[in-house]
Amino acid sequence: MESEKIIDCPTGETGKITYHAYIPKPPSSSLRKKRVLLTLTSEDDGEILAREGLAFLRQARILRLCKEAYEQGALLSYEDLTSLLLTSLSTIKRDLRLVRKEGLSVPIYRKKQRSMKRD
Repeated sequence: MESEKIIDCPTGETGKITYHAYIPKPPSSSLRKKRVLLTLTSEDDGEILAREGLAFLRQARILRLCKEAYEQGALLSYEDLTSLLLTSLSTIKRDLRLVRKEGLSVPIYRKKQRSMKRD
């Protein structure tokens, strides 16, 4: 069961939002989320966009969002990133591959795939 996603700007700070992210390794079998404060847009984003382009800006935002959630004891999922950055799952996966290829670590929540038994 997917819990509701909460996005709002509680502090009045430009570019900041609160969001429910996954708690890594929950003590119970049910998934739990906690509220985290994320920087969706930063003052540096305009300069990054002009200098490096849209794909690089999106990758920088992925890194920033995942790092901020991790520092607050939570993880974002691929689906969270698609919602926050308004892009497709395939784009998020491609960007994460490129970032990791550069040797950068990205803390992200990965849902376990359930194997289907065939008779």
